[in-house]
Amino acid sequence: MPTTIIRQEEPAPTRKEVPSENFPISNPVSNFNKNPVSNVNINKKISDVTEKKTNSAYEYYYPKEKIITEQSVHEFTKNKKKAWIFGSITVIVIAIFIVSMMTVFASATIDITPKNQDINVDMKIAGSVEAGSNIVRYEIIKLSKSDTASVPATGEQAVELKASGKIVIYNNFSTEPQRLIVRTRFENSEGLIYRIPESVVVPGKTVKDGVETPGSIETTVFADEAGDKYNIKKSDFTIPGFKNDANRYKNFYARSSSSMSGGFVGMQKTVLPADKQTALQTIETETDANLKKELETKVPEGLVMLPDSIKFKSTELPIKDSGSSVIIGKEITAYAVMLNAEDLSKVIIEEYISKLPEWNNIKPTIKDFSLLNMTGLPENLETNGKINLQIKGLAKIWADIDVNSISQKLLGAPKQDASKLLDEFAGISTITSTIRPIWKQTFPKDSAKIHVKTTLNQ
Repeated sequence: MPTTIIRQEEPAPTRKEVPSENFPISNPVSNFNKNPVSNVNINKKISDVTEKKTNSAYEYYYPKEKIITEQSVHEFTKNKKKAWIFGSITVIVIAIFIVSMMTVFASATIDITPKNQDINVDMKIAGSVEAGSNIVRYEIIKLSKSDTASVPATGEQAVELKASGKIVIYNNFSTEPQRLIVRTRFENSEGLIYRIPESVVVPGKTVKDGVETPGSIETTVFADEAGDKYNIKKSDFTIPGFKNDANRYKNFYARSSSSMSGGFVGMQKTVLPADKQTALQTIETETDANLKKELETKVPEGLVMLPDSIKFKSTELPIKDSGSSVIIGKEITAYAVMLNAEDLSKVIIEEYISKLPEWNNIKPTIKDFSLLNMTGLPENLETNGKINLQIKGLAKIWADIDVNSISQKLLGAPKQDASKLLDEFAGISTITSTIRPIWKQTFPKDSAKIHVKTTLNQ
């Protein structure tokens, strides 16, 4: 009989989570209680976190909630009030300082336009190196320049040339000027004779504080004969014509201011006359302009150089050989007559203004002479003698205002007193005043802080 096997089904087992070896699942509480070592580690980590929360970096990103109390509000209000008071005091102190400084450094500017009038001048004046009644003092300023040009040579010719140069003649003989006639001889220590090509007047000597200063004049001399033996260096000279008067012979003498040159006898290259004339004219025109420009920069203070007050003299330089061409040139000397500005103003005003009633009680003056011209210059301006000149053109007359007296009258005065000066000073045409700082209504009490200036409207 077959055996019957009866299988009894067992209930399905309850599914249990098998803990992973890497991620064990356990009861943290039981583990905390059962494992003392773990307890220590956890406490340590909690302590570390608490510590981090108290440092500044943590608090910067996770600030604690501020608790506003009544006391903190009171302190904030108190501090704000202190800051406001301190700021106000600072502003007041700064304002007081600024106002004080502006008051201490207060100043005033007075701008005056003087009365003026244009005068057409056409009169003769007398000039002299010495002061005198109705005399205009003058000075002669002299400048010399030389220039050369190269001109193609066209041939040769036999020439005999005399050396020439400049000498200064001295008069230590008397206080009276001495005229030397044309071709007066001058002799050096070697017996070489040179002559002046034109008459000259040598000024007399001057005596000041017992000291004698000889009068002098510079001029050109030419050798008595042609030839290179007269080409000499600077030398002293006597005047043979005065040998019969020992005192005059001793105290009239000359010294060269340049070497003597140009003496030659022989064959010399020639140029076309037209080419030579063109070159010399160009040199003279350019040199004259340069001399005039330089003289305008050398006018001494107190003097005035009028247009057309310059006289030019030229001397042709010796020709020099330069291969296929020759070098020709000229030396130009400019003599500028410079008049004393105060004297010139005085004689013009005396002639044209002194009798006009509208200028009564007004002191007139002339500041600008640029529209006046001078004519009648003498040929020889080296004599330092009296000269007669013709003055023509336009002169602007201005009232001469005493600015010092104006500043004195306004010391500490109210601002409106400036306008009263129009009645007191007849020479004032207009007047304006500015006081700094703007809130001041009186002029400073220090005259150095009142600046008076005159405006000359052209």
